[in-house]
Amino acid sequence: MTARAVLFDFGGTLYDYRCFARAESESLSELARWAGIAAPVEAIARAHRDAMKRVFDDYRDRAFYFHRDLFGDAVRGMLASFGKTADAVTLARYRRLQWDLHARDFALRPGVRETLAGLRRRGLHLGMVSNIDDDQLEHLLEIAGVRADFHAVLSSERARSCKPAPGIFEQALASAGCAAGDAIFVGDSLFHDVAGASALGLQSVLIWHREDRDPPAGGPKPDHVIRRFDELLEIAR
Repeated sequence: MTARAVLFDFGGTLYDYRCFARAESESLSELARWAGIAAPVEAIARAHRDAMKRVFDDYRDRAFYFHRDLFGDAVRGMLASFGKTADAVTLARYRRLQWDLHARDFALRPGVRETLAGLRRRGLHLGMVSNIDDDQLEHLLEIAGVRADFHAVLSSERARSCKPAPGIFEQALASAGCAAGDAIFVGDSLFHDVAGASALGLQSVLIWHREDRDPPAGGPKPDHVIRRFDELLEIAR
C-alpha cells in the first residue's frame, strides 16, 4: 500500500515503559512509607502489579474511561492489600512525585526522532492516538519534546473513546483526512492497538521489545512486527 498517514500510540511505542521502572519503584515505595506500610520493595511492586491486573480486567471492555481512575484504583488496591488507605492529598502527592521521576528518567526509543523526521519529509500525515488523560499527555509531550513532530495529537479523554473502541481511531482518521485503508497504525499492544486498528481496516504495526521470544501466536495478528523504530521507513514506502 501507499500510505498517506501514519498514526502512533505513545506510551510503550515512542518510549519503552521500562525506562520508568526505577521511577515507579521509588514512587510506590514512598507512597507505602507515607501510608505506614513496612514491606520489602519487591512485595510492594508485586501487590501493585496484582492490583493493576485486576483493575485492567475491570476496565478493558469499557468504551471510555479516565486513566486517572484506572491508575488510582490500582494504587488504592495495592494499599488495601496491606490493610491501608490514603487520602486524596497523599495520593496527589504520590502522583506529583511519580511524574517528577518520570521527567528525570524519560527516554525515547532509539531512532524515534530520525524516523519521524523521515516520514514527515515524505509528506505523510503523522498523528498521535493515545489512551491517556489530557493532563498526563501534556506532561509527557513536554518531557518527550515531540509535539512538533506530529500534525495531530488525540487523547482518549478528548476523543471520549479508548482504544480498541472505534471512535478514537475514526476521529484520528478524520484529522488525517484519509480512509482507513490509506493509514498505518503503530503500537505496542495487541489488544488496544492492533485489534482496534485492524478492525477498522488500518494496516497495523506492532513494535515488539522482547528479544527472547516472538509475539503471542493467539489473538490479534499485526500486519507487521518491528523491533527497531526505523523499520517503519520501509513499511511506509
